[in-house]
Amino acid sequence: MLERIKKRQYVGFKEFVINLETTNLKNRIHIVNLAILEDPVFMTYALKNMKSYEDIILLPSFELEKIFNGNDQIVTLFAKSLVGSSDQHLINLKNVLPHYFKKISDEFNYLNGISSTEIEGARLHLIKIVRKLQLEEQINGFSWRLPPLEIFNLKIPNEGLNQIFFETGILAAEGLIFKTKREGDWKHFYETGKLFAQGEYSDGLKSGCWTYYFGDGSLRSRGFYNDDLKQGVWLEWDKNGEVTEAHYKDNLKII
Repeated sequence: MLERIKKRQYVGFKEFVINLETTNLKNRIHIVNLAILEDPVFMTYALKNMKSYEDIILLPSFELEKIFNGNDQIVTLFAKSLVGSSDQHLINLKNVLPHYFKKISDEFNYLNGISSTEIEGARLHLIKIVRKLQLEEQINGFSWRLPPLEIFNLKIPNEGLNQIFFETGILAAEGLIFKTKREGDWKHFYETGKLFAQGEYSDGLKSGCWTYYFGDGSLRSRGFYNDDLKQGVWLEWDKNGEVTEAHYKDNLKII
């Protein structure tokens, strides 16, 4: 998945981060989980660059002014995005944009029965607008923490036991490479050193039983892959330790 992105180096990296920021939470989690297994070092940089709706609220007034100028839909988007937000968000916006705040507040008061999907959509759309203005150099927006160029090198892994390390020196992943592909048992780790996932590869594809863990070491999910696709019943735990069943066919959740 990441090979095409890496070939475009910093342009591809920025587009990948923005795509993650502006996709819904369910799809984002799915993409992140896949990408972390593929290249955990690349993903540490991607995740460090990701911004959220809360980051927009905290932009300085002169940056927010540029976002509002010439864009009639911004008032409506901000009003929708503020539904369900903390009072502190409203206070911050009132302080930094007093002459726009009344328009936003009036629009906010007209919103009735707005769904959580609409709220999420408005917030993601705002991030997309801010990033577009940043890439066009119309605003400074959010600063980038770009990885070194060697992160984009497409290396052929060594045969036999292969270990990948974070820049901190902590082990990121380890397992066997056979004919340039992952084979047999592999373990993947968080940057803290805690286990992230473990399972088997066959000819470079996830196969058999896999287990995923939360950052505190507790179980997150467990089930079977066939040729990199989730199959059958998967057990999924929440952070409170409650377990549910999810049924998959060719990686699609069917129940």
